[in-house]
Amino acid sequence: MESKALSVRQPWANLIVCGVKGIEIRSWSTAYRGRLFIHASKTIDQEAMGRFQLESPPTGSLIGTVELIGVEPFTRSTWEELSDLHLANTPFAEGFYAWQLANAVPLAEPINCRGERSLFAVADSQVNPDLSIQCRPGGAGIATVRNLF
Repeated sequence: MESKALSVRQPWANLIVCGVKGIEIRSWSTAYRGRLFIHASKTIDQEAMGRFQLESPPTGSLIGTVELIGVEPFTRSTWEELSDLHLANTPFAEGFYAWQLANAVPLAEPINCRGERSLFAVADSQVNPDLSIQCRPGGAGIATVRNLF
């Protein structure tokens, strides 16, 4: 079996799996609905790290799961209405989608895994450390969110 995964830069990945960020902003839509693994990419959003002050967040790893329950185009109105869920501090721009996320569950330990663009497949054996060849349990757990605003 395979599951789907989405690669997200830190600190956004942590904020998603901790249930703080309920809307992911994407420039593309998808028809997929269901469970998604959140992959913390190796690229870090340094400006956002300063804003959210996470300590040593994992990168290059699967760090949790969420349910993708809906995708809709942002409008100026929904951008403002959903600001507490998407957490962006940038002005509205056309062409972006609100990926609605629910039921965030962080993994007990990150699982090292190479990310990809778009939604990508993760073999179930990759998320079971006993069966994994390509992905192995990572180092430190999910970073703690400090001083959110």
